[in-house]
Amino acid sequence: MEITLPKALQKFVESKVRSGGYADASEVVCEALRELHAKEDPAEQDSRELAELLLPAVASSHRMVTATDFDRLHQRARRKPIQP
Repeated sequence: MEITLPKALQKFVESKVRSGGYADASEVVCEALRELHAKEDPAEQDSRELAELLLPAVASSHRMVTATDFDRLHQRARRKPIQP
């Protein structure tokens, strides 16, 4: 597969490779696509939201996860269609 990027995105990808975070342009694009896929996946989004609530409680002084937090997640889950 060949992909053409606008100059600004080409420079961005090149800077990511130069900074040492990625071995080549392909790695940068693959990471971006994984992020996009995860962003559009409702289950992944729910997992991230739950992690945002729970991880700070584990990592630092404890923040209670309240019934309101779980109610909000439950309501969000009920709004999403069930996928076969």
